[in-house]
Amino acid sequence: MRPGLTLRQVDVFRAIVKFGTVTAAAAALGSSQPTLTRELLRLEATVGFQLFERRRQRLHPTARALKLYHAIEEAYSGLDKINASLLRMRAAYGEILQVSTLPTFAQSLLPEAVARLHREAPGLTIEIDNGDPRNQSPISGFNFDLGLIEGEYDDPTTEVIPLGRFRQVCLIPAGHPLASGEGPLKLQDFEDHAFVSLGPKDPYRMILDRMFDEAGVTRRLPVTMQSANAVCEMVRSGLGVSILNPLTALGYLGDRVVLRGFAQAPGFVVSALHPADRPWVDSAGRLAGHLRAVCAETQQRLQALRLS
Repeated sequence: MRPGLTLRQVDVFRAIVKFGTVTAAAAALGSSQPTLTRELLRLEATVGFQLFERRRQRLHPTARALKLYHAIEEAYSGLDKINASLLRMRAAYGEILQVSTLPTFAQSLLPEAVARLHREAPGLTIEIDNGDPRNQSPISGFNFDLGLIEGEYDDPTTEVIPLGRFRQVCLIPAGHPLASGEGPLKLQDFEDHAFVSLGPKDPYRMILDRMFDEAGVTRRLPVTMQSANAVCEMVRSGLGVSILNPLTALGYLGDRVVLRGFAQAPGFVVSALHPADRPWVDSAGRLAGHLRAVCAETQQRLQALRLS
C-alpha cells in the first residue's frame, strides 16, 4: 500500500496549483525552486500518477490532480470555518450565545427577547442560525445553546423548556367578506374561498387539511408557501385567507389584514431545546426566561383582541 500524503506535500501541491509555477510556489512557501522541484517529484511518486503538465512555462494540473485539489480544498474549508469561529471568539467581549431557531420565531419572538437580554448584558454576542434545531443530533453535532421549535418534543438528547401555548388565528384581507362579523369563524365559513396555505409537508397544514376534509369543506388553494411570513404577505396582497400561528399573524394586524378567531383552532406550542450534554451558559437561561415572558405578553394581547 502506498503511503498517504504528508501535510508538507499537501501544502506544496496546493501552492503549485494556485500559483502555476514552481518558482512562485517556492516563494510563497519560503522555499527555493530546486527544493520544491525535488519535492514535486517525490509527491508524484507518492500519489502514483502525473499531477501536472508543463505548457508555456506554467504547470497545469491534470484531471486527477484537479479532483485531488478539490478534495483538499474541502478539507481546508473546514479549517477555515474553525479559524473563523476562533476569530469570533477572540473578538467577542464576553460570552457567546448560539441560538438555532425556526425562521418564524426569528421574526416574531426573538427580536424583543434578544433586545431585553442585550439591555441586561450589552457585552454578550448572540449568533442566530435560522434552521430547525431538531435536524441536529449528537452524531451530526449540536451547534446551539438554545433552540426554538414549534410543537412538543421528546428526545433524551435534549432538555425541553415549554415557552407558551396558543391557538391559531384566521388572517383575512381587509375588505374580504369574512373580514367582518362577530365571533370566531368556523370551518364551513371557508367554503369555496381562496385559501393561502403552507407547504404540503408542514404539520399544521396537514392538521388543517384533515379538519377541512372531515368537515366536507372545499377551499381553493391558489398559492402555497413554505413560510408563515410569506403566507401573511400573500394574504396582505389579497390573494386569499389563511389560518396561521398567532405570533406571526400579529405582526400583520392592521396592515391591510384583519385577524379573527377560529372556533376549531388547533393548538400552537412553542418550546425551547437545550442539548443535554452541552454545558449551560448563563445567557441561555436568561434568554429562555425572556422568551417565556414575551409569550405570556402575547397571550394577554390575544385575549384582549378576543383571539384566544
